[in-house]
Amino acid sequence: MFGRNFRARMIAGAAIWISLVLLVSGIGLSAVFRRVVAAQFDHDLQDHARELIGLVGIDSEVRPFIARDLSDPRFSPPRSGLYWQVLLPNGATIRSSSLQDTLSLPSGPEQERAQLNTVPINVEGPTGPMRLIRNISQPPHLQQAVEIRVGADERLISDEMKQLNLTLATALGLMAFAMVGTAYAQVAYGLRPLARIRTAVAAVRTGKTNRLPEDLPDEIMPLVTELNGMISANLSMVERARVLAGNFAHALKTPLAILNEEAKELRASGNEQKAKILLEQCSRMNLLIDYQTARARASASTNAGSCAMLADILQTLISTYSRFGAGRDKRFQVEGHANIVVSCDPNDLIELIGNLLDNAAKWARQRVVVAVADLGSTVLISVEDDGPGIPKEHRARIFDIGVRLDEQKPGTGLGLAIARDLAMLYDGQLWIDDSRDGGVAMKLVLKKKSAVT
Repeated sequence: MFGRNFRARMIAGAAIWISLVLLVSGIGLSAVFRRVVAAQFDHDLQDHARELIGLVGIDSEVRPFIARDLSDPRFSPPRSGLYWQVLLPNGATIRSSSLQDTLSLPSGPEQERAQLNTVPINVEGPTGPMRLIRNISQPPHLQQAVEIRVGADERLISDEMKQLNLTLATALGLMAFAMVGTAYAQVAYGLRPLARIRTAVAAVRTGKTNRLPEDLPDEIMPLVTELNGMISANLSMVERARVLAGNFAHALKTPLAILNEEAKELRASGNEQKAKILLEQCSRMNLLIDYQTARARASASTNAGSCAMLADILQTLISTYSRFGAGRDKRFQVEGHANIVVSCDPNDLIELIGNLLDNAAKWARQRVVVAVADLGSTVLISVEDDGPGIPKEHRARIFDIGVRLDEQKPGTGLGLAIARDLAMLYDGQLWIDDSRDGGVAMKLVLKKKSAVT
């Protein structure tokens, strides 16, 4: 998908880059937050130690007591994670309710006790790893030194970090979503000129215009300039091909006319066999020239983007064929709704359906039916006659150039061949089927005209 979708590749690249940057940022911020939280915990422990020293007293029995509970309520619930303990030199002690009278705070490593006055250290406490302050001092209101210990489980830091990390992850996730959305909007906006090019190319292909717009961003203007040059070159090539085909056909017509006259003179002089051969070959060359000329004309116009109203074409053709030629004594009938715009040049559509109507009028006994069926994106046109029909063994060659199943009928054998090629040039289909009246049904499928989006 990414290999063929430029937009998806750009958005995926932006999403991966944004995710990596935010992930690294999140890890860094989490580490910074942990140091800040740990520093705040140490600061709180120091405040609790100072508060505890100010509250310690000694009764008449030389036992420690505190004047009131400490300000932090977490010292009360059992195993809350925040503890204090006061010891006298005589061994008397008092501890916070959170120690449950059975637990005791450690004194810390022996070699570090001299530095434990105010600096918290990591120790293994009664409920797990903890930060501990151990302070031995003599407050002004006491007659002897006391030892205080204040500790906090490191899980309190971990619990707070979980909340911070969750908040951080949520914030960074929302930021990533917003940034990827912004990248998508930026890519979509940046690629809008390509959508204009696609629409313009479709307009060129369907003949609405013959150039791409030139008010596009500078980055893609070289491509637009090259495409316009290629379009102009192709149009010039097609026009030259049409002129050359016409000139070539005209150039051949004159020698063929001379050869035809010479053949007639040979026949008049009594050389019947040679005259017959020359006349047959001249006729065949005329057929090929007419066929190739019609095909070249149709090929040059299929990309012109023209369209035709089927009902108007049928009305014109039926009006003509019902008054002249083989269709004068035939009845023509249209079935279905023919108010459909067909993606075909009007002149080509007239020639295409005209050949089918001409063929049906030749073979019909009484009537010719044109049935129109809307198939959604295409239209099915069925030209049916009530004639003798065509045996299935001959249907494969009915579209060959110059083939006439009945030499008594007028014609050149080119009509159906040209109709078939015209249908193919417009991405349509033409085939033979059985008519409902026992004759032949020539079925043609063409695309309907759709708006360029």
